[in-house]
Amino acid sequence: MDRSQIFATVDTVAPGIGTGVFSLIHFSVLIFLGLIIYGIIRQFKLSDRATRDKIIAGVAVFAILNELLKDVYLAVLGQFSWANLPFHLCGINIIVIAIYLVTRKAHLAEWLYAMGLPGGLVALISPDWAELPVANIMFWQANTIHATLVLLPILLLIDGFRPHGKRFLKVLPWFLGIAAVIYPLNKLLNTNFLFMNWAPIGTPFEMFEHRLGNPGYLIAFAALFGLCWFMMYLPWREKGQSIKEIA
Repeated sequence: MDRSQIFATVDTVAPGIGTGVFSLIHFSVLIFLGLIIYGIIRQFKLSDRATRDKIIAGVAVFAILNELLKDVYLAVLGQFSWANLPFHLCGINIIVIAIYLVTRKAHLAEWLYAMGLPGGLVALISPDWAELPVANIMFWQANTIHATLVLLPILLLIDGFRPHGKRFLKVLPWFLGIAAVIYPLNKLLNTNFLFMNWAPIGTPFEMFEHRLGNPGYLIAFAALFGLCWFMMYLPWREKGQSIKEIA
């Protein structure tokens, strides 16, 4: 295995050596991460209350440290830039995880279910780090942090949290408000937080930009988000109405 690009980033990696999207390596990594997630979920289900709390805290701390160490790593390499600020959805989710770890508020769990779970899944299925090879630190940082964003909401569901449509409608304006601030910020800094400045290069989402233009592709993004949220909340529509919110 070629380890010459182990310290490279998406901005410095040699061309033509990435894992690609929907490739054999990509699917193999997804299966590997899926097995790890399954193992943690299985252990979580068999655990008592105290152990469950430790697992949730451990997953949360792992996600936070993963993000912080990434920034330190990039700073050491001299490659930290405006684009590495925590204003992508994954970075925002890490901030929410940190607050949730301290407060355990239901609306934060709602955010992680509505934003973290689909965001993590979409990133893993259509990674914008596909230019990186397997033998690369940033490749595994990106994969593991997004796998954590998928895992944590699932653990909360198993532990008793139930998504609620009314609570989601209280969370949604925060997301829209953040997006409204980030859109002009992207123009100012020439960044692509929330992928609102251009479609992520090398992913299937580029076709939206090719067909609808820029910023027209954002309409397709918004429609996909709406459809995703509809499907995610449909199973809880009746049950959620009568389940007491977690404080």
